[in-house]
Amino acid sequence: MGASNLARGYSMFTRHISNCFGNNNTEFLNALGPGRGFCARGGMFNFTYPPIQDCRILEAAKKKSCDNRAVLITDIGNDLMYGVSADTLIESLDSLINRALQWDAEIFLTSIHVNLKKDVSQTTFLILKSFFYPGSSITYEETDLFIIKVNGYLKKKAEQNERVHLISGMESFAGGDKIHYSLLKTHSAWEKVANEICQVLKVPVQKKMRLADGISSILVNLYRLIFCDMFRFRKKGREYF
Repeated sequence: MGASNLARGYSMFTRHISNCFGNNNTEFLNALGPGRGFCARGGMFNFTYPPIQDCRILEAAKKKSCDNRAVLITDIGNDLMYGVSADTLIESLDSLINRALQWDAEIFLTSIHVNLKKDVSQTTFLILKSFFYPGSSITYEETDLFIIKVNGYLKKKAEQNERVHLISGMESFAGGDKIHYSLLKTHSAWEKVANEICQVLKVPVQKKMRLADGISSILVNLYRLIFCDMFRFRKKGREYF
């Protein structure tokens, strides 16, 4: 479950996980897309996605028969820019996590990797907000406080439950806008996530991801955005929620 970073790396990430587990032993369900929110409806250009909390992906995953279930919750933060309060977002995330814990899943989280006061000036913030979130009324100070509050919740949740794992250090892969992973580092970012999941599930990692894998995955996502989401020439698979 996530937004643009997950959408860009999804093809590469799932292929890598499949190789580690054995291609015939994995199945993926996803709720992703640029601008995707957990509480709010979000998207870009002429298409939007339903809130992740309402898309019934967990209900579908619960019905699957398998030995290991892993839930990845990543790309958290769009909701804040859409006007959702930190408390409301935390409540939504807590509900998703607790529901997955009921069927013995291992939960993997990434925090909001933007350190606003350190990484983004107020001028840059206003430019990025007007481009990615036109119409958003949230202020620079509010965003900073909300990020701190949500990240504090994620850290505490991981400390309180041994099946909840917070993947740290993702800020080192951020590109110039501090929101998206760098084109040259996206393969390394998803390799880190995949390796941490495999380590917890006690599955050996088969090989490293390459820059070419990252670029290929981004192109696959671009194809999906244009032909499936924007112009609806093709339907996405049943694993998309």
